[in-house]
Amino acid sequence: MESSLMNAVWFSDKRRKLLLFLLGGKKDPEEIKSAFGVSWRSLILPLKELKEEELIINHNGSYELSSIGKMLAENVRPIDRILNLFEGNTDYWTERDFKEVPPYLLNRIGEIEDYTIIEPELNKMFELPERFLQSLHTSRHINAVFSIYHPLYPALYCQLAKKGIRMSLILTEPVLQRMREDCKEEIENIWQLQNTRSFLYNSETVPPSLVITDNMLLVSFFTKGGRYDHRDVMSFAKSSLGWGEHLFDHYRSVSHELPELLF
Repeated sequence: MESSLMNAVWFSDKRRKLLLFLLGGKKDPEEIKSAFGVSWRSLILPLKELKEEELIINHNGSYELSSIGKMLAENVRPIDRILNLFEGNTDYWTERDFKEVPPYLLNRIGEIEDYTIIEPELNKMFELPERFLQSLHTSRHINAVFSIYHPLYPALYCQLAKKGIRMSLILTEPVLQRMREDCKEEIENIWQLQNTRSFLYNSETVPPSLVITDNMLLVSFFTKGGRYDHRDVMSFAKSSLGWGEHLFDHYRSVSHELPELLF
């Protein structure tokens, strides 16, 4: 029985995707066919095989998960997501350092979906991606962790704060000191605004740089050698935003809020 179930789930990409699709609830043939973008004929066999394993039920022409099928699919989904995350970008992910990502979120890293790895051209190394800027300017709130000093960030976030966008900013000590030295006026303006809260990260370790808005996630993981290689992960998927918010909440929980700074 166990071997048969393993074969049903892992030895067929189509069967596995059907199980995961039905986690969303009962579906009729037209909904299934439309979601998979294939002919109904090509779906008949995998559905029949899942039904024979008692993982799905065909009731009045619609398909839904059985109780055991639901339990199985819910446990398969995190692994399937992680496989999808790594697929096509294995070299990037194997080079990353995840020590500062808490285990419960590292186990859920597959929730970063439909992402793009942003890698600028050499002659545009310090230019910000256009989609990133568009997202910032159209957001209602911005949560960010600054573990990398970017020369364009102080003026940019000052401008965004003056527009009334709610912001929570977590800074590492080195970034805070650099901002004090290089852009005192901008951060004074930011800290004086009521819609902005600022925090100091209470650790000698360095977290990944993170920007999360109501419609975008941008995260910069360091390499295992502790370097920032200008390769950022960007996603607009809902599941990615949820993962990013939880990561930000974790870093905020180990930070303390800064009062109005004196210079």
